[in-house]
Amino acid sequence: MVLDIDHFKKINDEFGHAAGDLVLVKLAKCLKANFRAVDLIARIGGEEFLIGMPDTSTSRAKIAAERMRRMVNQESFVMNHNAQKINVTISVGVAVDQINDAQVLPAATMFDLADAALYEAKTTGRDRVAISQRAA
Repeated sequence: MVLDIDHFKKINDEFGHAAGDLVLVKLAKCLKANFRAVDLIARIGGEEFLIGMPDTSTSRAKIAAERMRRMVNQESFVMNHNAQKINVTISVGVAVDQINDAQVLPAATMFDLADAALYEAKTTGRDRVAISQRAA
């Protein structure tokens, strides 16, 4: 899956880049705490993260993505000593290679499918999870 912080530029513009950095660090900690040790979690640039979940079905991946999305919505992102809070949401694109297929998709193709699903989540309202049509 590929996830992206919604309206991250607005966070940087309104609260400063230091606040944006704190949001990134806190989100990274949430990801690490809520995925399996075997899962790959990587920041891939800006406010985007890649999560690789081996041996995971479409339904399990969707559950994990929705759980993370809800958790971020409920998380308190406090930005300064005045206890000013920022509401943060994420959009997530999910792609799952069919486990029973004889041919495994290349990682780059999986990324492209998840990225396209992320784009769908962003263009249909943000703060949502979209599943790659190939994975559905």
